[in-house]
Amino acid sequence: MNVLKIGFALTCAAMCFATAALDNRETFVAATFNVRVPVDRSPNSWAERLPRCREIIEKNKIDILGLQEPVAEQLDGLVDNSEYDCIGGGREDFKRKGEFSCILYRRSRFECLASGTFGLSERPDVPGVRSWGSACPRIATWGIFRDKQSKKEFIYYNTHLDHVSERARCEGIKLLIAHAKKNAAGKPMILSGDFNSHPGSETYRTVLSMLDDSAAVSTTPHEGSKMTYQGWGRSRTDRPIDFIFVSKDFSVLSHRTDDSLVKGKYASDHYPVVVTLSIK
Repeated sequence: MNVLKIGFALTCAAMCFATAALDNRETFVAATFNVRVPVDRSPNSWAERLPRCREIIEKNKIDILGLQEPVAEQLDGLVDNSEYDCIGGGREDFKRKGEFSCILYRRSRFECLASGTFGLSERPDVPGVRSWGSACPRIATWGIFRDKQSKKEFIYYNTHLDHVSERARCEGIKLLIAHAKKNAAGKPMILSGDFNSHPGSETYRTVLSMLDDSAAVSTTPHEGSKMTYQGWGRSRTDRPIDFIFVSKDFSVLSHRTDDSLVKGKYASDHYPVVVTLSIK
């Protein structure tokens, strides 16, 4: 009888171990991070911030990451000699010119099957176009990825909406959602970005017509600061403007804002938002 009990206990332990291994294999870490264009002086110059940004990314063990605001030289510094590949083009020519809203992904974990960049404007196929009163041309980048571990596929969109025109934010996100409905073809979907919008805004509500805010559906409580834009420590708002939205195909296992400093210094004027996800 004791032998049977021991055998049963060992079998249960083995099953638990296998389940844990399965969970570990099928979960991954996604994030959104506005890394700020390289226009600031010391102590926030890009030369000083590059190692801080890389440390934040490495510390969080991020597998896939939507970036906002980097220009080509910043991307080169983030990607060179790293574990990451990058998709997406600059907003001025859909290639190397202007700010990117790109996606970095760990090449050992994901394979990119298709990708593209388009404008959030009345002429989305033409780079450098401003519409609806936007202060700048705005873009979105998308990629279809296959998880090399789980073999599952999903589509990821990343964007940076206008900071001036509410109409441009609303029309831009409507255009992105229309693109996704056509392009996603029923695939699980992630949308990340700096939305320059707070919860409850029309832009936010428009996204919720298709996707869930990962903070709202996380199975564990949010960790870290509620605000995501801190303006080098000067902002006093407690409302986020950076979000990760997911389709109902995803389980959100954790959600946090990494509000830590690197040796007492900021990596950017935004904090990254980091989530742990699993495709159901």
